[in-house]
Amino acid sequence: MTDLMDERIQAAARRWQAELPPPPAVPLERLGERLPGRRLPWRPLTTAAAAVLVVAGGASMIARVADSSSPHPATGPSTSGTLTGHQVVPWRALPAGHPDVRHRVGGEVVTPYDRLSATGHISGHAHPGDTVLFTAVLESSTTIPLSPCPDFTIAFGTTARTWRLNCAQVPFHDGQGRPVLPAFTNVRFAMQVTVPDEPGRQKVLWTLDGPQRLPGFYGLVDVQRP
Repeated sequence: MTDLMDERIQAAARRWQAELPPPPAVPLERLGERLPGRRLPWRPLTTAAAAVLVVAGGASMIARVADSSSPHPATGPSTSGTLTGHQVVPWRALPAGHPDVRHRVGGEVVTPYDRLSATGHISGHAHPGDTVLFTAVLESSTTIPLSPCPDFTIAFGTTARTWRLNCAQVPFHDGQGRPVLPAFTNVRFAMQVTVPDEPGRQKVLWTLDGPQRLPGFYGLVDVQRP
């Protein structure tokens, strides 16, 4: 009786294996990977977050995928949003908010913008009253929240004025919908400044307010009277 039962179990097992679909193909480069101790049923993967890294000549999409049904979602900040080509956050003359983002860590005063770099190119010839257009490119080694939105200052010769960044139109947001600067991602902001009546070669300085070492850049503009 026992032998008959064993034969029936083995026959049922063979039929069950024959009805299973073939396993998914495994790339050769993954054959050396260590398998987890517990097997989970295969499930389709869905895109969890995406970021765009702007590079010379275009943009490259970096997408992360995660198991949407996993009970242990990936930890850490995630961002969503896209940039296309040389898309620029448009200029808006927003009044300065003067937010205080400083806090102490081990007796040292730090801000979220301490690891941020700012680059840009300013040059040319202009007349008093003209508008000089340029782009400020911000990048950080860590994801930086833009809530509150920081201020920036443009100094043209001896004239300086402070505005607030156009954070509302930054195309990247965190899980709560707040604008952010994603890590290792260039975010470009359109800038403009009116040329003051200061003839001669003038230094134009752009700085982000907040950290002690102000991220910024400068250029030279020749101001000529008509």
